[in-house]
Amino acid sequence: MKLLSDASEYALRAVVWLAQNPGQPLKVREIAEGTKSAPGYLVKVLQSLAKADILSAQRGSQGGYKLERDPETLTILEVVNAVDPIERIET
Repeated sequence: MKLLSDASEYALRAVVWLAQNPGQPLKVREIAEGTKSAPGYLVKVLQSLAKADILSAQRGSQGGYKLERDPETLTILEVVNAVDPIERIET
């Protein structure tokens, strides 16, 4: 049994990769190559991270994805919840 879903694993890999490569936005292809992830699936994960304001997405030839949160304060739980929310016991 896997501890994390594929989406969570891809999200964590992407966030770490972007934190290690600050500066210019990176294309999905570049992130996929760097994280050894499937680009078709990775793009959906990156969109979820952008929707959660963890990444920013910029369109166009100079566009790509860039980490918006400080990697020193960003938690694993925040990344996982952005792509595959963990159900919690309410009571």
